[in-house]
Amino acid sequence: MKILQIFNKYAYVGGEEIAVDQITAEISKVHELRTVTFDSNEWAKATSLASRVQQFLSMAWNPNSIKTVRRQIKDFKPDLILIHNIMPVGSAALFWFLVRCEIPVIQYVHNFRPFSINGYCWGAGKLLPQGLEKNYFPEIFAGSWQNSRIKTGWYGLLIWLLHQADVFGKIHGWIAISQFMQDTFIRGGIDSDRIRVISHSWQLQCSDTDLEHLRGQSIAPSFLFLGRLTEEKGIRVLLDAWEKFTRKSKSGHLRIAGDGPLKSEIEARCAQIERVDFVGFQSGEAKKRLLKECSALIVPSVWWEPLGLVIYEAYDYARPVLAARSGGIVDHVIDGHSGWLHEPGDIEALASHLLEAATDRDVCSNRGENGRQLLLDRSSRVWINDFNEFVAEIVARSSRTNFPAAIAPSHAPSAKPLHVTAYLADQNPGHDRSFGISRMSLMVLETLHESGEVRLETIASKTSQQAPKGTERERILPWGTRQKTIRLLTDHLHPLFVRDTLTPDLYYFPKGYLPLLSGLCEPSVVTIHDTIIQYDEDHYPKWREPWEYAYWAMMLKHTLRRASRVMTVSESSKQQITSFMRRHRIPEKEIVVTYEPCLYESFPQPDAPMKDNYVIHLSSCEPHKRTTHLVRWWHEAEMADRTLPTLHLIGTVPEEVAALLASSRSIVKRPFLEDAALKAAYLGARALILPSEIEGFGLPALEAYYLGTPVCFVEGTSVQEVLSVAITKGGFSLESSESLFDALDEVMAMQPEEIHACGLKLRETYAASKVAERMMSVFLELKSQT
Repeated sequence: MKILQIFNKYAYVGGEEIAVDQITAEISKVHELRTVTFDSNEWAKATSLASRVQQFLSMAWNPNSIKTVRRQIKDFKPDLILIHNIMPVGSAALFWFLVRCEIPVIQYVHNFRPFSINGYCWGAGKLLPQGLEKNYFPEIFAGSWQNSRIKTGWYGLLIWLLHQADVFGKIHGWIAISQFMQDTFIRGGIDSDRIRVISHSWQLQCSDTDLEHLRGQSIAPSFLFLGRLTEEKGIRVLLDAWEKFTRKSKSGHLRIAGDGPLKSEIEARCAQIERVDFVGFQSGEAKKRLLKECSALIVPSVWWEPLGLVIYEAYDYARPVLAARSGGIVDHVIDGHSGWLHEPGDIEALASHLLEAATDRDVCSNRGENGRQLLLDRSSRVWINDFNEFVAEIVARSSRTNFPAAIAPSHAPSAKPLHVTAYLADQNPGHDRSFGISRMSLMVLETLHESGEVRLETIASKTSQQAPKGTERERILPWGTRQKTIRLLTDHLHPLFVRDTLTPDLYYFPKGYLPLLSGLCEPSVVTIHDTIIQYDEDHYPKWREPWEYAYWAMMLKHTLRRASRVMTVSESSKQQITSFMRRHRIPEKEIVVTYEPCLYESFPQPDAPMKDNYVIHLSSCEPHKRTTHLVRWWHEAEMADRTLPTLHLIGTVPEEVAALLASSRSIVKRPFLEDAALKAAYLGARALILPSEIEGFGLPALEAYYLGTPVCFVEGTSVQEVLSVAITKGGFSLESSESLFDALDEVMAMQPEEIHACGLKLRETYAASKVAERMMSVFLELKSQT
């Protein structure tokens, strides 16, 4: 692929420029890359009044920059344009030019522009996130860009105008370097289906041989700050915490390495505090030496750090990180595993972490080794695969939506396809319980479309699940549906907004709830995944508000009465629905079991993936998921000195077990993981534990076996039903912890050949094509009767 890259260098070299150099090197290995570079230093050299006025105006429209890019496009004929920072020299008008040149454009997100003028959401010594609402006045009043209110105001006006013209809405794809960055940009209005998290890769600087030599050295407690000397980097917080630390500990040394506007102040303070040295800006071998000689790195940022490549540098030398829980840092520093996390600005907590790192050398060393392992997961191969996958998706989508119809792909069969309209605005992955449902929707709808038997239209919102590849028509409502009230209103009233344009053969509701205006959506087919809401009301009445239980029970009853056809995802779920209908005296109707496909079916079944000594649980605060139950059992076994693998909890954890987690030696809390990281977690785990007492299907069980990992599950649930076609091992009872550990021992003893065979059998049984075929039978049967 031919890729044209555009980057405006900053006046001072920083993390973004280092990252762009690295990205350039990675892409150049597999693609033909050409780079257009603008340099802010060129403008800085021109100091006359006329030059300053010209630069001021050129920030809006720089004809030379646009001419340069136009010439490169004409000569190079790129398939894709990849942009990083392009302001101020590139100019605001260059954005407008790029989104109109009929070439897919991807914006690489290194900071918070275009929702912050200076890119930091910071000014006047505090966070200024109002730019996410397109309100730039706080930054303007703070003079946050180049310490000038006039310059900041002019820059803010240009960004605001680009938003008003929806220029950023026309950029085809966005790459965020952390989950926090992605969430922040979605909050600012970027469509969730157009932004992907691809954290930076890393080329190791410290070889295994050098690392082995470092392990043999006895390093006295020594801490390192390595970064720009600015308030938002938390340098003042660090020195305040260090003063508290020195009053409690007589050992330990701190080095401050960096440069910036606070240099004089920090240098003076360092001269007054015990056991701290200011060593100024360091790079190259001098910086490597500092990393080798420290026992831990400190990153006390009080602003929203996008990522912090300095964390990678510390992990490279197997050094743990004491960091603030700010921005993208939480994606890369796992508290209690690869470092320590404190709330931004919490001096007492940082001082406490310094004391712990200084006094417990083994803990410090082990967390550093864990950090090194995390870094190994960000190899060049992983990065380029993630990059290629996203680029292919964006290019394919752009070719359908922006290029002439003559070159757009077509799957139309000779016979007239069935016209199906699917409602997706009630699916907001990551913001409600629809993540698994969204995956199923995407796969089955895409498979139906690709079969050529369906002409697919979708109704979505700006923030909901979007249409699968190849959708003939996407109707996107001009608002988001993450806020509960807006979503519920949209669920019920959307037929009024699209009635004038959609005349399908049938309406399909993948999440299983019909609108109250269901009379405008006939005939209708729904997939009801479970009746867990009813189960929670019966067993955990305090988990939700009474009105929530009443509302969802009302909606389920309405749907079962009004839907033309009902499908579900397992025999277990079918029994749940049948029981619900009898309970509420709803006339019974036929329920067709289609089962669910797994998004990983395109991933080759691994033969014998390398396993680490850990197991995983997709943790949740929902009571029926039984995360609390599992943690307590695990902690009891640990206290009884049972030999256990490490338990990785991926997701949210109930507050009632926080104390157990803090005291545990074998439980690690991890955040929600993006798909690539989740795949890696599955591949490396010895088992997945699903202690849920009720499920509709149990998609994580398929995900695990498709990636070569066996599963422990509660007997009598849909998970047992789903897996029983290939395996009977792994079942346990919630009445006995011994039952769980026996099941865990059983599946961890499975041979790779047996796991491989199970995965293949499950892939055959629950293939997306078979699920789509069952659904199509329901659709055609309904069509024949209407």
